[in-house]
Amino acid sequence: MRREVEDVPELLQHIQSRLAVKEAARTSLLSKSWLHAWSTIPTLRIHVLKNPKRKSMKLVDVDHTLIRYLHDNTPIEKFELVIDIENQESASHAEKWIRPVATKTCLKEFSLSVMLYGAPFRLPNEILSGLNLTKIRVSSRLKIHSVVWMTTTTTTTTTPPIDVIKCLSLRELHLDGVCISEEALNHILSSCTFLEKIELLHSCEGFKTIKVKNLDRLYELRISFGNTNNGYRHSTSTTALEISDVPNLGVFSCNLHFPFKSHSISLGSSVTQLMFGGVVITDNASLDIIKSGFPFLESLTLDDMSSWMLKSFRFTSASIKRLTLQLCPCTLIDIQVHAPKLLFFRFDGSALPNLCIPVSSTLEQINISLRLHLAVDAYFFLKMREALALSHEAEIRITTFNSKPLLDVDMDELRTRLLSPPATNVQKLSFETWKDECLWERSPFFDAILEICHPKLVFAQPDMQFSHSNHFCRLMLREVLEKKTTTTPLYWPHYLKHVQIRQSPYQTWKTLTNSHRSFLDGSAPDVYMYFKLTWC
Repeated sequence: MRREVEDVPELLQHIQSRLAVKEAARTSLLSKSWLHAWSTIPTLRIHVLKNPKRKSMKLVDVDHTLIRYLHDNTPIEKFELVIDIENQESASHAEKWIRPVATKTCLKEFSLSVMLYGAPFRLPNEILSGLNLTKIRVSSRLKIHSVVWMTTTTTTTTTPPIDVIKCLSLRELHLDGVCISEEALNHILSSCTFLEKIELLHSCEGFKTIKVKNLDRLYELRISFGNTNNGYRHSTSTTALEISDVPNLGVFSCNLHFPFKSHSISLGSSVTQLMFGGVVITDNASLDIIKSGFPFLESLTLDDMSSWMLKSFRFTSASIKRLTLQLCPCTLIDIQVHAPKLLFFRFDGSALPNLCIPVSSTLEQINISLRLHLAVDAYFFLKMREALALSHEAEIRITTFNSKPLLDVDMDELRTRLLSPPATNVQKLSFETWKDECLWERSPFFDAILEICHPKLVFAQPDMQFSHSNHFCRLMLREVLEKKTTTTPLYWPHYLKHVQIRQSPYQTWKTLTNSHRSFLDGSAPDVYMYFKLTWC
């Protein structure tokens, strides 16, 4: 490298900041210029972790580094701290590191990720004192013990002093698992008028009202209450939202968990991405608000529709491109979507409804995820075949939560009623069962599903309760390797040309042979297997 280039430390530090920490440190061996650039790099990424297998710094090493930076008045523009708080000592160290860094006027981005192991941690209020601070990101990787910030242990009504908030140029605020008072948060949101992105995740429990107002530059707003457990969202929050005067808002995401009409929400007409979770809708009025209020809407996600009161879902939009319906109840039996620009549709529920999407649409992919509790019959597979015909590509995921037989299918009747050959557009098919030792592999389910589609990839997972039971693996052993069932022109193995197998998406594919028998017969527990199927 030419000498005049090495004389520009900012350029060298820009290169180092884009490398992994180990690789960036190795550049210090190139020359004195590189060594000086590395020792004064304005981006500090500090990881102090409990797990000995992960790369981590010692407390004393972090102390020495920060003492040198502060003593020499070396600029710190970006500060990232990932730390496991094991005891009061590590909590005190973290607080001691954060205070002087946060008060530096050159600081632009602050990021803290904490794993709490019982010891409490209080985030210093000095975080808001950076005059040039543009990003604050604080997250607790375990939501059991939240990071405490701008509140007290005895009351949650402590309002921060006005002079604490000096970061009036703040652009992004991300809080995840942070215990903050309602007054403090609303004070931050009202003071930092240049905010462009706000994420409040698991940080507003017990609030009466969240006020987001008069933020002309706000583009993205995400608010989440409660926790997620096995795909189901739980929240007892009764927090009200007051949102207004956000003319440039483009992305809004929130799990409301009570009637849509009970909030004072005025998002403006610029919204292109919208996600509502747990909305209680008893009539079409609330859905009409979504239809008419967002003329430029391109993506809509209705998450946790378990409280949906209507038997049908009818949606019309001239602009929508992505539509996702999550955790739909079995009472939802009819879905009609009229959207000429629709590219992606995802349905997640406990029963497969009738889907009506005009075939003339531009739908590129449809994803169907089902959690079956009730019995299914031939009509179920006929509806599935019709749904697969709606899109160029498809993915299917099926999970059962019942140890009793869930199927009553006459294969001859199913073949007679099918008006179309097996769908060839299924890119991925996933199976999982719960508390089912062998009933599924003895049922006609796999015969029926492979009668309506010939998937390119199958992801076979072991039973969630019985780790030795992987039903699709045993099916491949019995029908492909051992060929125990007589193959007829009407039976799916007759059309199966080639089978490849691997245990990880990072492995190379191998042809299925008898050498894989130990993975297929159930002798090995917790077998997750990918099958690549080539059909005639």
